[in-house]
Amino acid sequence: MNQLSVLAPQGRFILGQSRRWLADLNDSHLALEPLAGLKTAGWLVGHLAVTGDFGRRICGLSTICPKEWRTHFNPGTFPSPDPATYPPMAELRDAMLNVYRGLFAEAPSAPDEVLSRPNPYVPAQPFIPTAGEFAAYLMTGHLAHHLGQLSSWHAAAGLRRTGERGED
Repeated sequence: MNQLSVLAPQGRFILGQSRRWLADLNDSHLALEPLAGLKTAGWLVGHLAVTGDFGRRICGLSTICPKEWRTHFNPGTFPSPDPATYPPMAELRDAMLNVYRGLFAEAPSAPDEVLSRPNPYVPAQPFIPTAGEFAAYLMTGHLAHHLGQLSSWHAAAGLRRTGERGED
């Protein structure tokens, strides 16, 4: 067990908060921008899948997402207005859920020597110096940030019924 064993239950809880928002998504939402400036649901789910997969990789775990997805969803990419750019929503959603479920289950067993390596995501190194600290961020803060965006997208797209609140 390592430092991630404390954070895995938090990540599971954060992911659980989004189950309704994820379940409502379909292919018509892949490139939908319900308000100018909002990320699309396809990009958000795909971005979480590939960044969670990066977390798996830096913990020494096998990756799940196709490498081709990185072109569309890595940090620094932007949502496409063309839904054909993306895999089907069900595929994105399933990959994202599998990535994080596996990360939460397996990362707590990652060896300390793997987690103590320098953070391979260079832009964050001054603030998050080790791979383990970056994995912790991906399992909690990063996940919560983008699921919060998905919650806002869900409301802006009119999928939230009147008087309904998020699962907070």
